[in-house]
Amino acid sequence: MEFTTLTRTAGQVLAGCALGGALVVTAALAAEHAMLDTDGDGMVSYEELVAMAPEITEDEFAALDTDGSGGLDEEELAVAREAGLLPSEG
Repeated sequence: MEFTTLTRTAGQVLAGCALGGALVVTAALAAEHAMLDTDGDGMVSYEELVAMAPEITEDEFAALDTDGSGGLDEEELAVAREAGLLPSEG
């Protein structure tokens, strides 16, 4: 039986960890977006967002809706979380 030894640099290990972490965050955001998008249209409307975060104003929602589509996509939802406008996941 022959064994092969794999040697990785610290940079390769850190890059792999960063990629794994990014995939987990992306999956979490996708799951959150799907949970908030109760009508399944692919966007989180103001009404859908207020159901989870009643303190969000229409002006704040409009500021987050950077593409003016009338709904938040996953990227816009991530910005809302980073801005502290949405509760942190526990």
